[in-house]
Amino acid sequence: MNWTQRTSPTRDSLNGVTYGNGLFVAVGDRGAILTSPDGVNWTRLTSPTRYSLSSVTYGNGLFVVVGEGGAILTSP
Repeated sequence: MNWTQRTSPTRDSLNGVTYGNGLFVAVGDRGAILTSPDGVNWTRLTSPTRYSLSSVTYGNGLFVVVGEGGAILTSP
């Protein structure tokens, strides 16, 4: 397997990534949320929290993110 480094639109550490509904979603420190349709080009979204986010998953048409301070975020 060959890996290629990609440019991230954030300097925050990223802690989790998932794929669902045709979209990669990565989450990380200070509320970082990034999305990518192809795993190559990433866009940082405006986050509703500044808590560090540790994990993201996708199921039943919903992305669910968890993080510090009991943060739970959802998005279709």
